Amino acid sequence: MTTKSSSGISERAAKAKSYAGSKLKRGGDAARAAGLKVADEVDAFPVAALVGGLAVGAVLGALLPRTRQEEDLLGAIGGAINERAREAALAARDAGQAKLDELGISGDAAGKQVGKLIESIAQVAETAGSAAVEAVRH
Repeated sequence: MTTKSSSGISERAAKAKSYAGSKLKRGGDAARAAGLKVADEVDAFPVAALVGGLAVGAVLGALLPRTRQEEDLLGAIGGAINERAREAALAARDAGQAKLDELGISGDAAGKQVGKLIESIAQVAETAGSAAVEAVRH
């Protein structure tokens, strides 16, 4: 390999490193700004955020398939755990609804705020993911 070709490779590597660094920084800045926006939404409507978080967690938990190992290890106990978890989720939902009622917040208004929160989180993920993909491409 000649000195000329190795210096060309070094220059291209340095340019690629610089470009990737700047893209990652911009993506990080955008993700940070979006994260702050989400934090502001949570601060403004903490009960709605809590209810939304519980709902998202319950949905994700329900979507995850049980593994054969879980069934073998837990057996009947697994059914009891699932029943208690279902009862806890219902109790959390009822307590959340009672608190919303106590605060004079309708379920519809809280749902809209949770929707905005989820939309903000989705925007954060999309921005960060796009920045990462863009950095890898260049």
